Amino acid sequence: MFVKVKFFAYFRETFGAKEREIEFPAGAMIGALLDAVADTPSRRAELFDGPALKPHLIILVNGASLSSRGGLAGALRDGDVVAVFPMMGGG
Repeated sequence: MFVKVKFFAYFRETFGAKEREIEFPAGAMIGALLDAVADTPSRRAELFDGPALKPHLIILVNGASLSSRGGLAGALRDGDVVAVFPMMGGG
């Protein structure tokens, strides 16, 4: 199956692209996908705090919150789009 990962804000620089399409085995978990894109120590440090995601991240799967898909243990489906955002503020 193929899954698209889209990066926003400064993550585009960190991950070197606006998006990446990744081939994964059917039924792979969202956490495995994020682990795969965090393929260097600096990228891993941007996404993870130990085994957990950093609290300032916003992860959407097909526009829905990560929790609505079962969190990191949720299964991916062919054609899913995973968006990775830093929490942003402004005014």
